[in-house]
Amino acid sequence: MENELLKQILAKLNEIDDIKTGLNEMNNRLNRMESDISEVKQDIIGMKEEIKEIKLEQQLMKQDITDIKQEQLLMKQDITDIKQEQLLMKQDIADIKQEQLLMKQDITDIKQEQLLMKQDITEMKQEQQQIKLAVLETNERTKEIAAKQDEHEQLIHLLGMRSLKQEAELNRMK
Repeated sequence: MENELLKQILAKLNEIDDIKTGLNEMNNRLNRMESDISEVKQDIIGMKEEIKEIKLEQQLMKQDITDIKQEQLLMKQDITDIKQEQLLMKQDIADIKQEQLLMKQDITDIKQEQLLMKQDITEMKQEQQQIKLAVLETNERTKEIAAKQDEHEQLIHLLGMRSLKQEAELNRMK
């Protein structure tokens, strides 16, 4: 009995050893699992840091996109302003072209008037030349008339003197 008890105790001790071995294995497994869990936790912490960095980069990218959109809006406004200025410039050019056409017409009219004035001046010069000739002829005639008038006056004077002499002689004769 004792032997059996000893066998049972030995069996129980073996069982306890087996349990201890199992516990040790479980402990080892648990340690490995804890180590694995610790590594997983470290990986999770690393991943959380990476996610934070990615989120930060995402926020920066969102800000960059917002800035780009804002710049794009400003550029669109600039383009709209440039197009508006271009339209105004086209209108100004059209107005300038219209004014230029009117000026060309005015210049053509002025040239036409200038030609007419030149013709008038030429005619006036010809008339002036004719007037000069007429004045010269009139001067000559006036001089001739004045000379004849002087002669006539002298003749009238002589005739008047003769008439007076004849009257005086007639008066004496009477």
